[in-house]
Amino acid sequence: WSQVVSEAEKIVGYPTSFMSLRCLLSDELSNIAMQVRKLVGTKHPLLDTARRFVYDSRNNLQMRGLVVLLISKAAGPSMAEFSFQDNMISGIYSSQRSLAEITELIHTAFLVHRGIVNIGELKSCDGPLKDMRFGNKMAVLSGDFLLANACTSLAQLQNTKVVELISSAIGDLVQGIYYENSKSSE
Repeated sequence: WSQVVSEAEKIVGYPTSFMSLRCLLSDELSNIAMQVRKLVGTKHPLLDTARRFVYDSRNNLQMRGLVVLLISKAAGPSMAEFSFQDNMISGIYSSQRSLAEITELIHTAFLVHRGIVNIGELKSCDGPLKDMRFGNKMAVLSGDFLLANACTSLAQLQNTKVVELISSAIGDLVQGIYYENSKSSE
């Protein structure tokens, strides 16, 4: 699998690890990370999500963003056409790279939100209630922060069709999660 991803990254001329690296360098995200560190020693699942995102980046590849880049490259102009484009690298526009990063931010926001614990189903062995509540607050705020950044970046693309498409995809994703949760509670 790593070989396939490596070949795809060569095709698009952009390692997917850069997508998460740009996000990690943000000051706001550093502040969130400091708050999440307070959960160390608890059993809140937000810690596992954060740990996988930061430390396991090679196994947690930015697949959605890579797919966006591959489609951009495949549907883009021919080699002769793009040789004169200033804002294009390896046949991919900077706005398409931004869209790949936005896609990853949205996915990460949903992963963080999925780390919210149902307080009503907690047992005493799951950890102190105040830690779980704090973890839930951090999961909601962190996920919302990532989603807000994705929406801001999406608006900066200044393409209403793309905004509409991504907004629709977010709505479909949320509907799917509601459907999944309603089926599991039956």
